[in-house]
Parts: sequence; structure tokens; C-alpha cells
Amino acid sequence: MAPAALVSEEADIQNKQKQKQNEGPTEAFDLEDASLNIENIEALYAAGSVTPVDVVRSIYRRIASSTDQAVWITLVPEEEALRSAEELVRRYQGEDAKPALYGIPFSVKDSIDIAGLPTTLACPSYAYTAVETAPVVQRILAEGGILIGKTNLDQFATGLNGTRSPYGSPRCVYDADYVSGGSSSGSVVSVAAGMVSFTVATDTAGSTRVPSAFNGVVGLKPTLGTISTVGLVPACKTADCITIIAKSSYTARRALQVMRAYDADDAYARDDLQLAVLAAQSSWWDARQGGRVRFAIPPWHVVNDALCQTYRQLFTDVVKTLSDLPFMSADHAVDYTPFASANAMLYGSSIVSQRIVAFKTYLDSHGMDKLHPVIRDIFSASTGFDAVRAYEDIFSLAKYKRDAARQFRSHQTSPVQKGFDVLVVPSTATHPTVDEMLSDPINLNKRLGSFTHFVNLLDLCAVAVPVGGTWKSVNGKQMPFSITLISTPGHDEDLLELAERLMNVDWTTRSRVD
Repeated sequence: MAPAALVSEEADIQNKQKQKQNEGPTEAFDLEDASLNIENIEALYAAGSVTPVDVVRSIYRRIASSTDQAVWITLVPEEEALRSAEELVRRYQGEDAKPALYGIPFSVKDSIDIAGLPTTLACPSYAYTAVETAPVVQRILAEGGILIGKTNLDQFATGLNGTRSPYGSPRCVYDADYVSGGSSSGSVVSVAAGMVSFTVATDTAGSTRVPSAFNGVVGLKPTLGTISTVGLVPACKTADCITIIAKSSYTARRALQVMRAYDADDAYARDDLQLAVLAAQSSWWDARQGGRVRFAIPPWHVVNDALCQTYRQLFTDVVKTLSDLPFMSADHAVDYTPFASANAMLYGSSIVSQRIVAFKTYLDSHGMDKLHPVIRDIFSASTGFDAVRAYEDIFSLAKYKRDAARQFRSHQTSPVQKGFDVLVVPSTATHPTVDEMLSDPINLNKRLGSFTHFVNLLDLCAVAVPVGGTWKSVNGKQMPFSITLISTPGHDEDLLELAERLMNVDWTTRSRVD
């Protein structure tokens, strides 16, 4: 949101709050008066318009009135959340310096441990009560975040659509006949429906980017090894990462700055030296082509083969607009082979066997009889790979990773910096209705990952951005479109800065499909 607009919104909110204070207590604060973006909440707190207690009360009223009852698996009791808010108010009363996430409500995907709460992975027979809280959640709480609850997901974080949970299927906030996306289904709806400011989710093959696209929010898949995965039950340990979903790029960036830290107990964490090297690398904005970001897209035949007709038209319009923006520059020289080859590996190679490894203890004792039927089929198809095939896949993936990295400008050794900074892809290929997904649960789910799987396997960072206009659902409702910005490790905040710039473009007059 532009600063002037934010000031105007803040002034309007303050006027409403003064009126309400004259009429009664501050608990009359209503989320309809403001979004839960961190920048908005900070402005309200700074102005003294509301307190964390007001925000929490309003959130629980919204949750109680929601028609989507499949968002939460474990909701923190309102009294407990209020106590957390009251303690924050008491502790920092009269102090100018407050913690980075003071009074910011957040949710956590139910594959991440929080002490004293069940971790279910949407599988009741698997559930256990966590003894310790994941370090990433500890960091948020230590900086003043207020936990609202743990959210629903596709069982065992397996799926991109949000219909694979015995706790119900969260729905798209724009049209409830459409899937929410997954596996971070409840997480994304908790943000998009205005129940929290951000959510701590996960992404193995697109589980943050696809649901973010379907619900018109920002989904950050950060650089592997920069946010601790200790306390996360992995779906694919070598590719898993903890992610952030928020309505604004600013909110995602603020959450990232708190959540990002080296954890010596995380076997895949990048150590302090590696993080320092990433932090020292040049930003795209360092006087290259007058501050322009060079972008590339997949070959048009790849795009056209994957996308539904509506998405195809919207993505075409997006690429044209990007080429016209003063801070963007098109680069058409891309060898998409390593990206496409890696994308095919996640479910077409021995890598998929990591799901069996992650849940081996449970499967050994319970078998597959209690799994969701689709998950059972996927797990059954994940066996049978031998060690020879595993090493072949490891070597192939290493080659794809090197070939892909060479195409980015930051990896060029020539004095004339060739290559691109960002690969721009559609966040997903189509947006199915719930009925469509249930009728073709395997193939359609695979199609949703047409441009997502390779990001994790090739050690890239990415952010899904709701830009490009809208399209009309079967019920006549305007639905969001999204692209994903992809770059080399360590460019997370560059991606978020670019996302913010793109979200400030007026796409309503540029792209719309009725």
C-alpha cells in the first residue's frame, strides 16, 4: 500500500475509533476497519487507537462468524490468547521500544510442533502432543507475536489442492466452490480471510505458492537452510522449508527478518559463513541497467501446454506489462531444460521415497489403512526404488542444479553480465473447483505443480505475487491471478521488494478476463 493511502486509512480508522470510544469500550474494534497487515496494525498501535487485546477479541469474533469451519485443527482458546495480549500490554506499557512483532497475530501449519498442542499432520492416528516448540515459532513468540492456532493441511503435507484432510477442506476465499490450494490450506485461508497477519507454513513442492495464488496473497518460499526446520515433521527432508504467507510483501519481509536465523541443530541449515556470503552478494538494484531487473520466462510452448486458456491469456498480458515497466527488462535467452527436468523428478524419481522415510515409524506400526485414500495411493506408488536408482537421481539433480544456476546473471563470470536475475512463471496452471479436484485427484493435482516443484530441488528462492488482473469464476465472482518470482539463494528480500513494486502497479486496467 502506498504511504499516502496508509496515512489516509489510518486517519479514517482513528476517527471511527474515537466515535466508538465515545459510545462504549474499545472491544468494539472490528477487523472490517483495517486489514491485519503488520504495517496497518503498527500504525494503529502507534496512534493508540487499539491494543493487542482489541485485535485478539476482533479476531475471535471473525473466526466464530466464519462459514469456513475447516481452517483450524487446534484453535488456541480465546482466553489464552487474550492473556498473551494482556501480558504484552502490561509489559510494554509506556515503552517506545517494543519487540519486532508486538501484538501481531499469527497461525502455524499443523506439521510444526508447539509445546502442549497436538501435531496431527491431518492424520488423527498419527497425532502426538509436542513437548517442545519449534525454534522458528519460539522466535516469533519472543518478539511479541500472538499465536491464534494451528491450521489444517493436506494429510502428511502431501498435495497442492487442500481436499485431502479428514478435518475438512478449506475453500478459496473468493469463491467457496473452488479449492483453497494446499498443502498449506488452512494456513492460507487464515491469512486471506483476515484471521491472522501471517502464517508459518511449509513448502516442499509448491505447498505455499499454489494456495497463495488461489487466494490472492503473498507466499514466500525462502532460501533453503535459512529458517530452521527443527520441529517440522518433514514431507521431503532435503527439499522442505518453512515459509511465510501474508497479504503484503512488507508483512512477509518483517516476519522473515524475525524467523530467519542459523540453527546448529538443523542438519540442512546454512552455517554462519554461508549466510554471510549470501548476505554480501550484490542486490539486483545495484545500478545494473539503471536499476532494472532482468527477467526471463519459460518458452511459450511450455507455458501454453500447461496453462488453462484463462491463465494463458492473463500470463501473456503480465509478460507484456512487465516488459513495459521502467524497472524491468526482458531477457529471452533461457534454456528451460534443467528446470523442466527437475520439475519432473519430485514425483517421478526416487526422491518421492523420502515421504516413506519421513513416516516410516508410523507406517511400520499402523500400515496405510488409516490414511486418506489419495494419500494411501501416493504412498503406495512411492516404494520400489533401489539404491542404484537413488544415486542416479542424485547425480542427475546435481547436474540440473548447476545448469540452472548458470543461467542467472549472478552466476556469470564474464565481464559482460549476461543471464537474468529473475525467472517469472505462472504460480500454477489452473484453478479447479472442489468437484473437479475430487473427480481427478492425482492428475489435476500434478498439473497444479507445473511450475513449482523445481524451485525446492534446485535450491532456489521464490515468492508468489497476486498480480496480473482477475478472471471470472463459474459463479461470476472475480478471482485472483498470480505469478511467481524465482531467483538464486539469498535473494529473498530482493524478491519481496520486487513483489511490492509489482503489487503497486495498477493491474485492474491492464489484465482482466471475464
